[in-house]
Amino acid sequence: MLFYRVFALLTSFLATAAQASNVSIELDNGDHLSGELIEQNEQSVVLNSPVLGEINVPRSNIVALDSDAAVAVQMEAQTETEASAESPAIETPIVDIDDIDSAEIRLAIDTQQALEEDFGLFGTGWLSYWERRLDLGLAGSSGNSDSMQGNLSFTAEYESSDTRINHRINYFRAQSDHELSDHSFYASVNRDWLLPNSPWFRFAEGRVDVDQFNEWEYRINANGGVGYEFSNTPTWRVLGRTGLGFQRAFGGEDDEPIPEAMFGLETRWKMNDFQRVEFANTLYPNLNAPSEVRNLSSLDWILDLNTYMGVALKVGLSNEYNSVTDEEENNDFKYTASLAWTL
Repeated sequence: MLFYRVFALLTSFLATAAQASNVSIELDNGDHLSGELIEQNEQSVVLNSPVLGEINVPRSNIVALDSDAAVAVQMEAQTETEASAESPAIETPIVDIDDIDSAEIRLAIDTQQALEEDFGLFGTGWLSYWERRLDLGLAGSSGNSDSMQGNLSFTAEYESSDTRINHRINYFRAQSDHELSDHSFYASVNRDWLLPNSPWFRFAEGRVDVDQFNEWEYRINANGGVGYEFSNTPTWRVLGRTGLGFQRAFGGEDDEPIPEAMFGLETRWKMNDFQRVEFANTLYPNLNAPSEVRNLSSLDWILDLNTYMGVALKVGLSNEYNSVTDEEENNDFKYTASLAWTL
């Protein structure tokens, strides 16, 4: 009998430890629920919501489930009988998800968001609940030749069940022997319209480039089309895009709009809790002259130095290839090493 008591107490302790696992659930209607994992089996998942209490969610209503620990909290019937015989427990009623009105779920989600309220960029309310990052890099040398370069970048990203937005601003300046050798700036925005329960999505994007050392003063391009999520997990995200658009340069010899096709690939690999790699490559063939192409590439490695303070090290490489240019080189490489702050 003593053995059964010890076994029941040990099992109860392990179950309590397992229950501390947090879980996030995406429902088939696009809503999200999160809370403490109580139990999961082939038919349903039971979680303890901080607002709605204990909820039973059928597996048929779950699109995605993300938990801190891949463990099922299950009690053997005999153990439960022994434990209840020793110390009868007060049962807490579990509410079925079908008995909860969608407005209540929406209120619970809004309440959970309020508990983790984001006051936006510098407390202004702007870009609330976006991931915001500022990158600053400086490098230089002095001796037989003097050089100095700096880059400043701001990135903001937002994602919900039906929308994904990426906005980036980048400024780059370099000089060698007190002569300015590079002075460029670009701003871009991309928006994806996600489809429920489908890897397909629609997108639109635009970009403005200003470059003092190019054959044009500034350039705009915009395009839109469809994309496909080959993988979208916490570890790997692989997206493909294809569409149509145009580019137009101002301040050069040719300022006529150029129609372009667009083929893009984006990947994001979270190597571990502290490192991630992001890569993007986009090809723009000229529809009037298919042999003329532009190609934009970027590769970033980000290492979190202090997660609590939101400080990271970022090393990046970007390049624009243009098959037709008045410049001597077809490639325009930029290398950066910078500190990044989460804002």
